[in-house]
Formats: sequence, structure tokens, C-alpha cells
Amino acid sequence: MQIFMMDRASRPSPRWEEAFPDAQVLRPPFPATLPEGTEACWIGTDLADWEDYVKQRTLVHRVIVQSRHPNDEEGIRAFDAGAHGYCHTLANVAQLRTIAATVTGGGLWVGPDLMTRMIRTVRSAQPRDPETPPEGFENLTPREREVALAVTTGAHNKEIARQLGMTERTVKMHLGSVFKKLNVDDRVQLVLHLTRLRESHPTV
Repeated sequence: MQIFMMDRASRPSPRWEEAFPDAQVLRPPFPATLPEGTEACWIGTDLADWEDYVKQRTLVHRVIVQSRHPNDEEGIRAFDAGAHGYCHTLANVAQLRTIAATVTGGGLWVGPDLMTRMIRTVRSAQPRDPETPPEGFENLTPREREVALAVTTGAHNKEIARQLGMTERTVKMHLGSVFKKLNVDDRVQLVLHLTRLRESHPTV
């Protein structure tokens, strides 16, 4: 079940209601616990103190922040608060369902521009440790290694495909294999896993 926590004066978009016809909308004052069977909690940025609610709910549930005016700064605030997804209020029905499936499946939903910025921030914050290669890297094929390391530069799939002379579909295939072999769920986790190697061996 999808739950949407929002201000009393607001309502979900018609697209969100169509995407999740069995969802529940909650308005202040919110209950201490969400209904049994809650898969994801959506929180609108038009809700006063929305960041505080995100911090509270991520202790128990997967949280998606929805914004009428999304931007990178707000997105970073959402993820800093612990959100697992951040998207536009006017996302279409198919995309909303994909976002919900990604987040409830354990992944993060981040727009490409914000993802690039987050990856570069993660890289800059990681210490250099040339003595400790990431666990599992030796299990990747040479092509998978190239794709994985390209991700740590913040490159999108299209850019990686152009850099490595392959199709976007092939990039996605290699990334899926990399995620599975390294036991990570998304690009940010992959960067956290590989950054130390990237810093010490940038041409691997």
C-alpha cells in the first residue's frame, strides 16, 4: 500500500491517484504509526516541516519525496533527511509506478542531474586507500570494470555508451551484472564501493 502524507490544503495529483487507486492520503495530525502493509510513504514538500517527517518515517518505511518545483538543492535536502526517492509531482502514471517499484525494491530514485552531483560529492568525500581494493572487483569482466569505473565519474548511461563504444542497452546489461556481483542496489552504492579503487587506479 502507498501512503501520501500531505498538507490539509493539498491533494495528490490525478496521475498519482490513478497510479495508486488503493492508496491512502493522510493529513495532520498524523498517526504515530502508518497502516499495516504500507510499502512506501510519499511526502510532499508543500507540507510544513517535511524534512522532519522524512527523518521520522525513514526509521521504519521507504520514503519518496514529491515536489511541485523540484530542484537539485531541494533534492539533496530530501536525501540528506533520509529519503529513498525524489520526484516531480507531475510525473506520469507509468513513471510513478516505476518509482514506487524501485524504492520498495530497495533502490533509490534519483534524477540523472542530481545523481551526477551526488556521485561527485560522494567521490570527493571518500578517503584514498590504495591498499584496499573493493571486495568483488576481481569477479567483474574487463568490460564490466570499465562500465563500473565510468559510473564513478558521474557519467550517464548515454555518455558511458559513447565513451566505451557500446549501446545504452549494453551499458544497462553490464550495470545489472555489476550490481549483482558487487551486491549493491544502485549507482550511489556502487560509487561508495568503488571510489577508493578509482582514486588509486584511475586507468583500471
